[in-house]
Amino acid sequence: MDPNQTRLKQLDVLGGLGAGILGAGLALVFAQWLQPFAIPALLVGILSHGWAMFAKSTLERQARMAQPRWAVAAEWVCWTMLVALAGYVAYTLLR
Repeated sequence: MDPNQTRLKQLDVLGGLGAGILGAGLALVFAQWLQPFAIPALLVGILSHGWAMFAKSTLERQARMAQPRWAVAAEWVCWTMLVALAGYVAYTLLR
């Protein structure tokens, strides 16, 4: 993989992580006000992030783009966490 492509992928991951941390910080600051929106926000986040990951990996495979091992591992970890979070939301709604 080209060093520039690797660097771009690293920055993409860092930007996404930063956005997530920013969102978590905002949610903590405004926790009482945002509480009624917690489950809908989680569902929208799971669906939009999952769709974006699926679509991006599909395009990368179609373009035959090489992926560093850490990016493949990070994607699998992310899918595992999304499935676990979806399970938690389902459990919360059904209990």
